[in-house]
Amino acid sequence: MRFATGGGFAHLPAASRDVVVISTKFIPGDKSAVPVPEEIRLTENSERLLAECGRLLRPNGQLWLYGPPYELSTWGHRLAHLRGEDWAFAFKYWFALDIDDSPRRETLQPSHLGLLLVVKAAVGQRPTPRLELNTDAARTPHLNCAACGKTLKDWGGKKHLMNPQGAAPSDVWRDLPRRKIRDHVIPDDVLARVAAMSLRAGRNGLHVIQTSTPTSAAVSPKGSLKPTVSQGSAAARIEPDTVHHRDCVSLLEQVSKQHPEGLFDLAFADPPYNLAKNYGGYDDERSDEHYLAWCNEWLGGMARSLKPGGSLFVLNLPKWAMHHAAYLNGLLEFRHWIVWDALSDPRGKIMPAHYSLLWYSKPGGKVVCNYYGEHRQKRVSSQSAQESVLPPDSPQYCLRAACVRDRKLRGEDAKVELTDVWFDVHRIKHKRDRDAHPCQLPDKLMERIIKLTTHRGGWVFDPFGGAGTTAIAAAKLGRRFVLTETDENYVAIARAKLAAMQQHADLFGEMIVPRAPIVKKRSGVSKREVEIYLQDLAQRLGRPLTEEDVAADNAPLLVELDALYPNRGAALKRAKVALAKRA
Repeated sequence: MRFATGGGFAHLPAASRDVVVISTKFIPGDKSAVPVPEEIRLTENSERLLAECGRLLRPNGQLWLYGPPYELSTWGHRLAHLRGEDWAFAFKYWFALDIDDSPRRETLQPSHLGLLLVVKAAVGQRPTPRLELNTDAARTPHLNCAACGKTLKDWGGKKHLMNPQGAAPSDVWRDLPRRKIRDHVIPDDVLARVAAMSLRAGRNGLHVIQTSTPTSAAVSPKGSLKPTVSQGSAAARIEPDTVHHRDCVSLLEQVSKQHPEGLFDLAFADPPYNLAKNYGGYDDERSDEHYLAWCNEWLGGMARSLKPGGSLFVLNLPKWAMHHAAYLNGLLEFRHWIVWDALSDPRGKIMPAHYSLLWYSKPGGKVVCNYYGEHRQKRVSSQSAQESVLPPDSPQYCLRAACVRDRKLRGEDAKVELTDVWFDVHRIKHKRDRDAHPCQLPDKLMERIIKLTTHRGGWVFDPFGGAGTTAIAAAKLGRRFVLTETDENYVAIARAKLAAMQQHADLFGEMIVPRAPIVKKRSGVSKREVEIYLQDLAQRLGRPLTEEDVAADNAPLLVELDALYPNRGAALKRAKVALAKRA
């Protein structure tokens, strides 16, 4: 199936299209409007375009929008609030396209272009419509490491779950070639993939190429960085290298009064994701509007607390990041929508890999970017190398520790430019590296952010300190830190880790947090053995398994399933890959 392409389509009947793709209007490589904080809004033309797409789409129809992250976040923010008579748009995915080959500017090379996917849902529909995508049409071949020959993806003992048809797509597309972006029209290979995934037999699609300016800037910013003037506050001064058991908003108000010129060189936030995770002392499930209003409180406070030229980083899911960006565009200078490609478990229709890492800076000062690009790497001194971020290893290599060690000993160490798509930092995989926190960040991520944007002695702030990863990274790198955290258990963990690291440094001269080894309890049978058995049974039966099938063939195994998996269906699902192998 192909997309019909057109401009005006008022003549088309309502509810007549299954899929609509919009190539939003933008000027490739144009950053002229970005450094001045302004409230960016959609033009009336763009508002009408979205309303027409809502009219044209059938119920559960898909709307895809292509554009640069800075402007696409404004589209996404508006879509979340757009309503028809009986319909609304529901967010599904932000696909990050690693396709732009524009040259590096003041900070990083911008390679990320966005592809936003929403669906037309009935007003108040819960749950939102199921997304119908043919992901098998977008599978890519499994690739092998250029150094060790093993699969690039480290399956962690789950290689038996590999689908022989190839890797399922994630929401980060890094397999397409980079190219010079010369116009605003979605590239043919991207559009072809969208068509293959969304247009099964009998469906029709429309590709709309926008020709008018999509956004406009408000006359004045919607927010203000004007600090609160101190009125002789009696509150104690903010001391460096402290973990505070208190709410971040109140501390930021104190900073604004005591340091109207700004205090922090870097403010980093990894907030609760509003996904009903259990963080111990509080629940992060809030209504969307309440959650975003709360986020704007601390985002505004963080922006005011920065020194001129200081950097603000906020990590969140794309669904929330586009709202954060729409808000911060009116306060700070946009730098990058960094894509943290942090895929861990290789399962699902669209495997969620994309964490959004927004980078903004405060006007009035020079932005720190301690990055030595690929062309300067050979000329950098060893001392400068330790103080700077260097180009990452080429993605042709896997990240297995043994492979990294062996190939570097051989002198095999190809590098690539650091862009705004970060593929070389994995989420924490092993329990030995994890504290009692559901969303702990890897040290490597925090160390890169801190090293990239600050100098030794600089001040780093984290409003959601958790188990202290930011403080640990800052202390290792010789930066001062201030953390807030409302859960006293996490405050205790962070302080204990900092004390243990200092004690280890005093004894051995090395800034690390010592960890006790973890002894795994072995059960009678492993997950791998269970899954291989279930795959064999599915192949013998030639169909997906049911609990009755397992009970008839090996009833005692059901007890093992209950012990190893959250539910039996989770185990049976892992057997489906055997049917793909058979085909």
